[in-house]
Formats: sequence, C-alpha cells, structure tokens
Amino acid sequence: MNTISVTALSFTEYVMSGQRGRINILTEQRSMYLAEDLRMCGFYNPMRDAMRRAISSPDPEAEIRGAVLSANRNGQLRAFEELADGFLPWLRRTRATGVPVGSARWHAGDLTLKVRPHLGLRLADGTTAAVLVYVKEPELTREAATVALRIVQQTIDETLPGGVPMVMDARRGAVYRLGKRTNIAKLDALIAAESAGYVTHWKLSA
Repeated sequence: MNTISVTALSFTEYVMSGQRGRINILTEQRSMYLAEDLRMCGFYNPMRDAMRRAISSPDPEAEIRGAVLSANRNGQLRAFEELADGFLPWLRRTRATGVPVGSARWHAGDLTLKVRPHLGLRLADGTTAAVLVYVKEPELTREAATVALRIVQQTIDETLPGGVPMVMDARRGAVYRLGKRTNIAKLDALIAAESAGYVTHWKLSA
C-alpha cells in the first residue's frame, strides 16, 4: 500500500495525540481502516446523521434525542448524551440552517486525506460554512483544530465554494475558525511535517 488514505479528522486526532500517543493512535487507526468489518468505524454515525437532519429540522431537539434513544452499543449512550448537551445549545445560539456540502481529497506525498465536512451551514449573517464535527471525548486542541481548518480551507472550492472552514468540538459546543493573524506559511510547514510523520508512523505500525 503506497498511498495512505484516511479522513481529515483521523489526521487531526493524530496531530493532537502528542509524541507518546502517536504510535498507539496510528495502530488503532490502521486496524480500523484495514478492518473487513466496517461496523467498527460507525460508532458515531447515528449522531452525525442526526446533526445533519437537525440543522434543517423544525424540531432539531427531536432529531438529536432520537439518536440518543437509539444508542445500543457499549459506551454510546453516554457519548451521545454528551454530544447532545454540547450541540443543541450551540445550534440554538447560532440559528444556522443547512446547505448542501460536497467532499474533496487533499494530498501530501504518500498521504491522502478525505475531506468530508459533516455539516454545511448558512449562518445568521448569511455566511456559509463547511464544518468538520469532532465527536471524541478528549478535548480538541486549538493547534489540531487549526491544522484541520487549513485543510478544509484548501479544499473549500470543492466542498462549499464561497464558504468558510469551521471545526466543531461537539461535546463542548465549541467552534473554531482560522484566525486572521494565522501565519499560513508556518502552518503549511507544520502540516507538511505532520503528514510525513503520519506516513512514517503508519508504516512502522504495520
């Protein structure tokens, strides 16, 4: 396998895992992506699907609560309740509605990232946004979110032309955007280094 293909969020989780945790997280991700039983990848899918429905629903709370009630896997109920507690207040505050959003691929050497924003939003001021939704228990760091934002920004013409990139830490109802003072050259250098590291760690975990 010469080219490694994972999601932008998997790469983001690698970036935030720290030096000690990177081999472990790569081993887990490699096992997941190469697994024949794809059900192991879908733990959070019911909640992400509910979020997509909720942003265009007259009763978003019913959509989210339906996903919570459907939880039937070990650990799902607590995870879904925490996601509901973070996502619903944010949605009420934001007053966003849904817009269609596409997908894209981002390449760096032997690494290909699948960029599939989970939500396309039209915000109250008319701005549109392509949103990656992070759902895991560890809090999303600003550094990792900035890496994800840059990758979404570089593919925005394919996913949501004219939109802005956003990354949401759904359990905490926190949304990140690229800061106006972000040093893009340094950020791109960091992403290039992290991409090379990801490929190396992936191959070492084989």
